[in-house]
Amino acid sequence: MAQSKEKLERKKQRAETKEKELPEVPIQLKWFSFEGIKTEVKRIRWIKPAELLESTGKVLLFCVLFGVFFVVCDLAISKLLLMLGVGA
Repeated sequence: MAQSKEKLERKKQRAETKEKELPEVPIQLKWFSFEGIKTEVKRIRWIKPAELLESTGKVLLFCVLFGVFFVVCDLAISKLLLMLGVGA
């Protein structure tokens, strides 16, 4: 029963907030100005050169390994097809 009372209270609160008028939004927002943009740029966590180098190395290594995997799979499938007599 306690849960049902809480649910009813929440529904009432939601209804009350829906009935309230929303405040008017100004045409020019705070962040849509040079000062706001500067503030947002300062909040960005810029990656350090060491992290960038490490991430780039991981991506390149993954691409090379993935390429080798596909070459090996292609060679294995072509050899299998040649053993079955399919292909030239």
